[in-house]
Amino acid sequence: MPLPAKKIVLALSLCLSETVLAVANDKTPVPNEEMIVLTVDKSRSQADLKTLPENGASSHVIRTFKIATGKVEGDKERQGDNKTPEGIYFTTGTIPSAQLAPQKYGPLAIPLNFPNPMDQANGKTGYGIWLHGVGDRRIEDAHVTEGCVAFQNSEITTLQNWLLPQHGLVVIAKDSLDVNRTEDVRGALSTAQGWIDAWSNRDIDKYISYYATDFSSQGKNRRQYEEYKRSVFGSYKNMSVKMANLRVVTHAKYAIALMNQYFAGDKRFKSDGRKMIYLRKDADGSWKIVREMFDDFMMRPVHFTNEDVAGLNKGASLTKPEPGSELSVTEGENRSL
Repeated sequence: MPLPAKKIVLALSLCLSETVLAVANDKTPVPNEEMIVLTVDKSRSQADLKTLPENGASSHVIRTFKIATGKVEGDKERQGDNKTPEGIYFTTGTIPSAQLAPQKYGPLAIPLNFPNPMDQANGKTGYGIWLHGVGDRRIEDAHVTEGCVAFQNSEITTLQNWLLPQHGLVVIAKDSLDVNRTEDVRGALSTAQGWIDAWSNRDIDKYISYYATDFSSQGKNRRQYEEYKRSVFGSYKNMSVKMANLRVVTHAKYAIALMNQYFAGDKRFKSDGRKMIYLRKDADGSWKIVREMFDDFMMRPVHFTNEDVAGLNKGASLTKPEPGSELSVTEGENRSL
């Protein structure tokens, strides 16, 4: 069975997100900006669209949705098991109705990056996990998909405006009460900040101490990675490491810290982009880095107004996708409903 096509064309920045959730009394839209996360609660068949502020500050629920998930309960382990994966994912684009079977998948689908680095590390298999629409009452059955997360058609059309391609965060959990627990956020944030400080101070021993013993990156195990980093640290007379927009999302299984990275080494190397570190909570309660990723998609918040929030809660579509924002797709494994 062929894998889905990998070609992804980024959607244009869409204007929308959260913070003040009430509609202003006057008619002047109040602009807001914030990172956005969609939390999927499998046990309650519910998804919450929420803000994701910096420094672990309290988030706000923008909208709650009724959803349907996999026919079989539990975390996805292998291709074809009809389970919805549990973890932290990014949206990767949109698939328009012209490339779908609309009677099954609604007006569009929003693919997720399953299997992500943690899934791959744990040997999980499968592909084609989407958020998508459904236009009939099958969503009332709650457990009807082959692994995807299904929404009402009017709601999935709206969601694409809040979950920007490559930036939309989707957390899928058995129980959303295990997502972003205060003590977990504090611990993961502390590790991320300590790691940033050690890197900025070129304290290689402390820097490496934040990595798990089973850490690996691009074929390098922890020892090899340490040797590589010692060489890098020593190769620059002047090295600048700055991070911005640090966000942490925690899950019962692991956590992710993501941030915009600005790195410069002397005047011969510069690297700006998004850094993502995947962290695992050890038995002693400490958080360690198990995977590290970097790409050139700078994190950006969603911009929105109170009118946009009001429109979302009425089930209205806020912005139509721009041409070129779609994924090219072939039929794959999890074509739910």
